[in-house]
Amino acid sequence: MQKLLGGHHLERNGRQLAGLVALAALLFMAGAVGLAYVAGFHAVRQRLIHPHWPWLVASAAVEIVSFAGYLLAYRGLSRVEKGPDLRGKPLLAVVASGFGGFLAQGGGALDHYVMKATGASDREAAVRVSALGGLEHGSIPWIVCPTAIALLIIGVHKPPGDFTLPWAVIPPIGFLAGVAAAEHWRDELRGRDGWRGKMAVFFDGVHYVWMLFRHPIRYDAAVIGMLVFWGADMFSLWAGMAAFGFHMTAGALILAYGTGYVLTQRTAPLGGAGLLMVILPPTIMYCGAPLAAAVLGVFAHRFFSLWLFMPAAFAGLPTLRALGRAAPDTPGEGTSETQGEPALEH
Repeated sequence: MQKLLGGHHLERNGRQLAGLVALAALLFMAGAVGLAYVAGFHAVRQRLIHPHWPWLVASAAVEIVSFAGYLLAYRGLSRVEKGPDLRGKPLLAVVASGFGGFLAQGGGALDHYVMKATGASDREAAVRVSALGGLEHGSIPWIVCPTAIALLIIGVHKPPGDFTLPWAVIPPIGFLAGVAAAEHWRDELRGRDGWRGKMAVFFDGVHYVWMLFRHPIRYDAAVIGMLVFWGADMFSLWAGMAAFGFHMTAGALILAYGTGYVLTQRTAPLGGAGLLMVILPPTIMYCGAPLAAAVLGVFAHRFFSLWLFMPAAFAGLPTLRALGRAAPDTPGEGTSETQGEPALEH
């Protein structure tokens, strides 16, 4: 099972992929039914029988906007420092495969495969993948942290202080501490073996993300694209809950969303099929929503974010496999360094 779930799924055969889809569907439904039982089947049914269809349509439609944001961010990040030239069908294929997270098993394994297939060296691919993960996770606090500060200033009681205060204080401190450590240690650890070498890649990835946020105009596509990706996904969750009769305040939903996504669907097993379905509703309930509305809203949101794009992800498999077969023989052949950036050395 560990071998089947690890890495990425590009080389799985049809039977293995079908089995993984069935497992994801089982976990997804088990999480939904289990939480519906906790919320009370009657309460869930009362909200389920009279959905507001326009909000459901909006929840699905805005996921297309979220996909467009991820596409823009991925393209923008890959072009920084003259990175792998991804465009057209290969770009659409890798973004479709990574967006829902199902084929991106193992976090950055799929992205690492694609970066190398388009000419990056092994180390450059590792740094760029680390930066992609850092940009993806690091963009959420840029939305949640200001919201938490605003809620504290206003003096709201939902979400409670144990949600708002950590989000208001920890992200700036953590970000600055991480950047300081990266700028101090990345040169010293680079070229080492073992865990020191892995830390050097991580610190170079942090430096890479810091460079993006330091020059938001120069690298606007990556930063804006990722913020659009998360913002649209948050609205999809809000619209999913509105479809079942509960209009959550924007501030409470943003705090609940940021806390519930402890793992993104790109890094969680099977795109977070069961895990996020179980984590998000209780978090949203704690921030002021009825559990029945939270279960149905999360079910709709996760259905659209995970399953809506899965056919496109599978349709892109032949393109990604062909990309791997046509990979350059010389590491670093498809990319070049600018300004002597040692983090991306070939």
